[in-house]
Amino acid sequence: MHIAIEGMDGVGKTTVCRILAQKLGFTFVEKPLHYIFDDSPQSVEQYQKIARRVNESPDRDFTAWFYGLNNLFLHSKFKGQNIITDRHIVSNYCWSGAGCNSDIYDLLIKKIGMPDYTIILYADPQAIEYRLKQRDENDPNLSKLALSELAYARMISFCREKKFPFTVVDTSDNNSPEQIANLIVYQLNKLIYNQEIPFGEFKYEK
Repeated sequence: MHIAIEGMDGVGKTTVCRILAQKLGFTFVEKPLHYIFDDSPQSVEQYQKIARRVNESPDRDFTAWFYGLNNLFLHSKFKGQNIITDRHIVSNYCWSGAGCNSDIYDLLIKKIGMPDYTIILYADPQAIEYRLKQRDENDPNLSKLALSELAYARMISFCREKKFPFTVVDTSDNNSPEQIANLIVYQLNKLIYNQEIPFGEFKYEK
């Protein structure tokens, strides 16, 4: 099973992913291309250096394929395993998708399928700003704040259009990562075993 956790930087994805993986006994995976080097902190730094250069490119086809390669490599390396990923195709589309490259995403989905469940962690701009500044007063991701609502709209629209099984969890309140992970586990139990709660926007309020 593959559970993908999506959302803006500063929303708490990585922390929630780690807690969720521990609770469910899944493997946590982020930045999958770094495994091409090895599984050391240095390999992550190497990958991040490359990614920063890629992100500077205005060519959306190029950036879409680069992050698509992450998605393809993830599928190849962890196929058949229970994994939780920090970002996946939805984030790729959010930042690199355009009308001219929708065929890239159609091909990616055709080749590797979609995650079994996609969880979008939402937070309002004020909550994101507070969390980013707690991490670093000069966090470079603060520059994306003005785009956060549009970014979430793009994520949700993509999931609907491609018929991804997804849900949105609002983390704007001061819930701890542990509480958020517990809420996701509750949702997954309902969805997988009881089918009482349909996928869609869950507790998503603007």
